[in-house]
Amino acid sequence: MNQSDSSPQADKVSCTADPDLSIGYLLTTVRTRMLQDMDTALNPHGLTGAQFTILRRIAENAAHTAADLCRLLQYDTGSMTRMLDRLEEKGVICRERSPDDRRVVNIRLTNSGLNDYPKWREEVRRGLSVMFDSISNDEQVQLRDLLHRLVR
Repeated sequence: MNQSDSSPQADKVSCTADPDLSIGYLLTTVRTRMLQDMDTALNPHGLTGAQFTILRRIAENAAHTAADLCRLLQYDTGSMTRMLDRLEEKGVICRERSPDDRRVVNIRLTNSGLNDYPKWREEVRRGLSVMFDSISNDEQVQLRDLLHRLVR
């Protein structure tokens, strides 16, 4: 690869040459920025944006097992196990065998996790609002609507 291929201008051209690539690139960049902002907001609480994303799925009853989380968040089972180990060490989740099927391990927030989750959610909301303040409320609604259409 020559020097000119790695310039910001070359990167911009390669990303806009294909409209699908451009949208994917931008969505990935926004996701990365959001996770960085979440990391900053949650750092005083000893959490990361990736960990909060897991906690949110559990708190909202969108996931009850590691397999559910892997499917929702596109993690491999090894990575998810390590993430859950860390959250369990922090005392914010616990894993319990299902009484109906011993092969299933359910995940839930501990009392500490339940008590602290609303505070963490508010910290994340505040942290992300800085990024979204650059677009109007109407544009935020429009963006949300467009993204909902894509994920249906």
